[in-house]
Amino acid sequence: MRLRTLLCALFALTLAATSELATALDPGASAPAFSLPGLRVQDGKAPINLADFHGKVVYVDFWASWCGPCVVSTPLLNELRNRLVKQGKPFEIIAVNVDKKPADGIDFLTDQSVQYVAVSDPVGSTPTSYQVKSMPTGFLLDASGKIRLIHQGFKSSDIKLLETEIEKLLAEKP
Repeated sequence: MRLRTLLCALFALTLAATSELATALDPGASAPAFSLPGLRVQDGKAPINLADFHGKVVYVDFWASWCGPCVVSTPLLNELRNRLVKQGKPFEIIAVNVDKKPADGIDFLTDQSVQYVAVSDPVGSTPTSYQVKSMPTGFLLDASGKIRLIHQGFKSSDIKLLETEIEKLLAEKP
């Protein structure tokens, strides 16, 4: 009887662990949908939906004004984004700001003169759905909305890796 109970418990734990792994956010999974308010005036008043960018390669960048590596990543990502967009490539960055006070994120982006889309999530529901554990964390999505790369942290040499991966996705046939 005790053996049967023990085996049932082990089976339940194994099943729970397996289903946890199956729902983990890994490359190949669909990116969780979100609809968030624009952070700045130029981002507009209507909510910004990830689905609006279907058909484009998208880099979803979770960041905060207090994040040291974000000071390094932001201008480099902005430069990369602007260059690709000028070349007519279907690419966009959506910066998800997690500051509790959105004004802090606005000040940061104003100082950085960023042109890409920025949204605000002071409650933190979106980073939770993306299982973000550190700042910055970026998710590179293909044109169908599948996660192809998860990038945690940032140092200046990382921009080459991201550019290479973005260019690979841009070269894929839809």
